[in-house]
Amino acid sequence: MTSLEIRHATLADVPGITAVHCSTVTVWRDPVTRAAVPYAQLDVFGRWRNGGPWMSVEMARVHVASLLRAGQIILVAVWGDEIVGEAEYYFTGEPGDYAALHLSILYVHAAWQGRGIGRALLEAGVELARERGLRALTTQPDAEAQGFYARQGFGVWRVQHELQLEADASGPLPQLAPVTSAAATPAPELALRIGRYQCGPQGWEALWPALELPGWSDLRRAVWRGDLASGPAVLGLCEQLSDSTQADAYVWLKPEAPLALALTALRALAAAQGFRAVDVLLAAADLPAVRPHFRLEFQTRLDLWRRQL
Repeated sequence: MTSLEIRHATLADVPGITAVHCSTVTVWRDPVTRAAVPYAQLDVFGRWRNGGPWMSVEMARVHVASLLRAGQIILVAVWGDEIVGEAEYYFTGEPGDYAALHLSILYVHAAWQGRGIGRALLEAGVELARERGLRALTTQPDAEAQGFYARQGFGVWRVQHELQLEADASGPLPQLAPVTSAAATPAPELALRIGRYQCGPQGWEALWPALELPGWSDLRRAVWRGDLASGPAVLGLCEQLSDSTQADAYVWLKPEAPLALALTALRALAAAQGFRAVDVLLAAADLPAVRPHFRLEFQTRLDLWRRQL
């Protein structure tokens, strides 16, 4: 009798993974005009803009290979010969409360939803975390998925606000050294404190993209490392896809380090790179200490959820 199997993915699974993700798209849109178009009329970049690297076999193969080389986890749900779901997990490799297995994505084929496949992929991740001695699973769920994660024992862990900070060329540049290699990852005692859209390794991926796509891989990016008065730091800026005058910020610091000096450094570095403003995603708990010193314009709220194991 055929039954559901959860196993580790290989490169041979890429076409099935792409089929899972594409099944959830009801309307394909031109990335510029936003008009509805057939899938076949979109180039690789256009398909990526409709949902990420999984939307074409060419991109998905690069993405999957990159994760597997990095030692991260991709699980697939298989029924018979068909891949019916996929989940991607990252070992954060960060200290303290940031140490977790992070669920980046969980997708079930549209024709197979409502059969417990997502729950099976999630519970397989729980077992992986326990095998590694980790005590938490984290994720950043879309609004429509929050009910599912709440039923699986997740709750809001880190309330975060995305705020805009003006660049500032009036002060001195921080004495930090440029980072020129993706292999020079942040030290394990540092956590991604600013720009934690998902987890630390994914913040690093945003600064060193594996996909070479015109319009994406050629965005301006810069990374620096060194010591601020508050301790060791790694700071990164990535030009926003929708506005070349703005950048997204990623900052790794020790978990207890104050943020004010890093924010000051970001303003100066952003100005030196020709940016008008920088978006910073901060934990709400950090805001009282920084609001008196900076003019921060609220953009949106983006929370991380956590399940204790």
